[in-house]
Amino acid sequence: MSKAVIERSSPEIRYDVAPSVPLIARDSFVADTAVKMEQMQATLRLLSRDMSQLAGAVADLQKATEDERHYRNFRMGEQRSRESKLDEVLRKCRDLKARLDRIEYTSPRGDYHAYTSFEAISRKLAEFDTFRAYAQRIERSLNARAWLLCAIIAAGAGVLVVAARLAS
Repeated sequence: MSKAVIERSSPEIRYDVAPSVPLIARDSFVADTAVKMEQMQATLRLLSRDMSQLAGAVADLQKATEDERHYRNFRMGEQRSRESKLDEVLRKCRDLKARLDRIEYTSPRGDYHAYTSFEAISRKLAEFDTFRAYAQRIERSLNARAWLLCAIIAAGAGVLVVAARLAS
């Protein structure tokens, strides 16, 4: 291109016109550089795509670990709950055993070999129920006798009041 043609086409932009000599080495360097830049851009695109895939994989892993942490916390809570329930049952059994030892005092350390099965404990509880029923019958009988005594005293007081009125 000549200088006059360039100035006519676009007066604002000025191009320096280089001499028209064959620049084969420079042209091949520019072409190689352009190819390498395109390869680098393609590699950069691949790397950015791989990076976004890796970011997605990391997010999935984070979600999986969070779910696993929640599940582990749930399992630990369930285990603690089971252990506390078992401790509560053991405490109640020890309390019942201590109460039973106080009721049936056989030795300073207690007779632990007498109640090694649920059947033996059930027999002992049934025995206590018979004593309870007997005590309730005695209590009802004493209540009835007490009310009868109160009625007799009230009747005697009534007879005394009537006799005092008739005497006066």
